Amino acid sequence: MTSVMISAISFWLSVLPVQSKSSAVESQRFEQIACAQKGQITVHPQYPAWLMRKGGKPLFMCGPGDPEDFLYRGALNPDGTRTGDQMQIIQKLKGTGANCIYIQAIRSHGGDGDRTHNPFKNHDPNKRINSNVLNQWETWFTVMDESGIVIFLFLYDDSANVWKTGDQVKTPEKQFIHTLVDRFEHHKNLIWCIAEEYAEALSTERVKRIAAEIRNADDHDHVIAVHKNHGLDFSEFAEDPNIDQFAVQYNIPTIGDLHGGLVEAWDNARGRYNLNMSECADHGTGIEMRRRNWACAMAGAYVMILRMDIVTTDIQDLYDCGMLVRFFEETNFVCMRPEDELAYEDTTYILAGPDCYILYSSNCMARLGLKNLPLGNYHLIWLDCENGRRISKDYQHKQRDKKAWPKPENFGPEVALSIQKDNSL
Repeated sequence: MTSVMISAISFWLSVLPVQSKSSAVESQRFEQIACAQKGQITVHPQYPAWLMRKGGKPLFMCGPGDPEDFLYRGALNPDGTRTGDQMQIIQKLKGTGANCIYIQAIRSHGGDGDRTHNPFKNHDPNKRINSNVLNQWETWFTVMDESGIVIFLFLYDDSANVWKTGDQVKTPEKQFIHTLVDRFEHHKNLIWCIAEEYAEALSTERVKRIAAEIRNADDHDHVIAVHKNHGLDFSEFAEDPNIDQFAVQYNIPTIGDLHGGLVEAWDNARGRYNLNMSECADHGTGIEMRRRNWACAMAGAYVMILRMDIVTTDIQDLYDCGMLVRFFEETNFVCMRPEDELAYEDTTYILAGPDCYILYSSNCMARLGLKNLPLGNYHLIWLDCENGRRISKDYQHKQRDKKAWPKPENFGPEVALSIQKDNSL
């Protein structure tokens, strides 16, 4: 066997999905998918590093990582509901393609909110949840769900600790979890997140038990995530059958370091769970934001943008998120992995899989290139990441070697290129 053939085999093995969880965990994953509703967001059965809509296509998620206080904005009414700008926020988000919102159910008791930022009657956890509050949330969630906006719903804000029960999940907390899950489990665009920066208030064992409680209560087995303090290690939950997503906080100043860190997180995950870059302190706005979004996506992570509160967000920033979502969802990204070492010419980052690639550059002056492209016929889609302009072309590769394609005329420096082998020819 030649060195070229060995190299090729090693490469394709590296991009195939890694099924490294135990067989019992994998069996539970398939049970999760079986319980999901048609069209509901669930873990991809072949590629747990990504999500999909049951009976439909893979999901790429990019959009606001705020406003965290969404559920408690506006004047407090006597019945516990709010008179705020929630519906205006949803209407602004709708239609942009940005497809998520980051909100928290309990922000009191140590969290960033005041004593009223919880859904209990008279804001007292010793009492039952206020049905008027949940009915109002249902109104907002219904519009989001029908609009394809992912409701990324945290149970607890960072440092929020309502029930100081150590590792245990006792009856009052179980009642809270089951009430919340039973009320909202019918929504298809919903991801549960247990806590923001969980270690500030909860033990690892407590998080696992909360995840199990959500799973037991949820008739449709929605995706469950956990958010951590700054870092890339998720080993304490990597084998947990009830935890599907690592909501990453990685406060790194440069775009290159952000991308490199998430590639490390991808390697750590080994295909066992998916990554959501949900908190980067310096994500920025405009061009800076857009380049960070692509740096995260090209490392194999979803993107939720801290301080993108929608209210003050430039509408173009929302459209830029939507552009990224649409581009990725037209590719075969679920079978790809970061392979930046294949970059050639002006290419900065590469996602690669069997017979498919995504190339990206924030500063392409002439050509995007790729090393070791196999022989065959390919369909190319160019994207100008600044203005959304697209050009499609077909290409026949006749000799296995490096290949570079000239950037289309009048395209700016920030470009992406989808390369998909056409096996029908």
